[in-house]
Amino acid sequence: MISNDGLITLYRARYVMPMVEPLIEDGAVIIRDGIIAAVGKYQDLQGRYSFTSSHDLGEVILMPGLINAHAHLDYTMMRNQLAPGTSFTTWIQQLNKIKSSLSQQDFLVAIVEGAQELYSWGCTTICNIESFPNLLFKLPELPLRLYQFLEVMDVRSEEQGREGLAMMESFLKKKTRARCGFGVSPHAPYTSSQSLYRSAAQLAQKYEVPLCTHLAESQEENEMFTQNRGLLFEFLYNGGYEMSDYGFQTPLQVLLKNNLLPRGSMLVHMNVLSNQDRLLLAPRGHDFSIVHCPKTHRFFERPPFDWKFFYHHKYPLLLGTDSLASNDSLNLFEEMRSMVATAPELEPEAILKMVTLHPAAAIGMKGRLGELSSGAFADMITIPFLGRMENASESVIENRLFPKVI
Repeated sequence: MISNDGLITLYRARYVMPMVEPLIEDGAVIIRDGIIAAVGKYQDLQGRYSFTSSHDLGEVILMPGLINAHAHLDYTMMRNQLAPGTSFTTWIQQLNKIKSSLSQQDFLVAIVEGAQELYSWGCTTICNIESFPNLLFKLPELPLRLYQFLEVMDVRSEEQGREGLAMMESFLKKKTRARCGFGVSPHAPYTSSQSLYRSAAQLAQKYEVPLCTHLAESQEENEMFTQNRGLLFEFLYNGGYEMSDYGFQTPLQVLLKNNLLPRGSMLVHMNVLSNQDRLLLAPRGHDFSIVHCPKTHRFFERPPFDWKFFYHHKYPLLLGTDSLASNDSLNLFEEMRSMVATAPELEPEAILKMVTLHPAAAIGMKGRLGELSSGAFADMITIPFLGRMENASESVIENRLFPKVI
């Protein structure tokens, strides 16, 4: 028997789903001070450690907590307030109108409530786009791991961008919040200049944090960039935004040809791609990850997401809930089921990786999050399961009950 210092707990379950190894029947996970010490068969592990406590979880699947690769918790109060199927530009205008009527306290409450809703659905880590970094000074400790991608844009003025970058760097220098990581997020090519993208990329590389951006999201964005016209073009032009650089390339081409996306960037949406875009992307599957938000995609009634292109070219696919301004829930099980409808050819195991292994790697936490393995954080959930072993992954995706977070 191995003797160890610190609190040691054993959890036994009918099935353990490590994600990096095959499903383990009658499995167990040993935890020491919040870190996984061992994963394996219950009969193999029970005699190896002197336990402080032991728990038989029963007829469940024990698996890693889910990771939401993209959300806007600031907008949690907007559930069902914006109409689906409207144009992207109209949606932005409606969103901005609601935002202008809200206080910082409203947004702070929204972040807490959104995090709690996600946690209740088994999400233990979230990549959140934070539009109001000042809120981080007032944010209470949350039950999940919060990766705050600090959003910057300079659509109103260059000063707006400079101030955003300065505040971003002040957070990146400190990195003091427990269970909280940081990333940088130039909002999108239609609100962030090339100069701002370059500066944000330099900060991401300097502080070794991920970069996330909205890209190729709508046909209106593409029309603005390639044809110098359309609803989004007119909206920004009437708002006084400098439009002389548009009308020549797609937003993706602007960023890739000018080397404005560091390797490892998380590209959110990627809905509208030209043939030239695809030629540029085809050899770069190991450079970026693609974040798809299935229910938001459906909210805007967009053409089918071309997952096959990214899958064929070895891009890691990640799933996110986006915000309640374009979704009616913060539930990654629903997003997975929507992904099944989009990509019925994919094995359930491949879809589960989109909310575990793939987002963990994208935020630099491979081996620490999204899996049950020695050295990983003990962020675990259980799913009730009475079926056959070969149906376990499918059963997880079909789960409609609140998981238990361990």
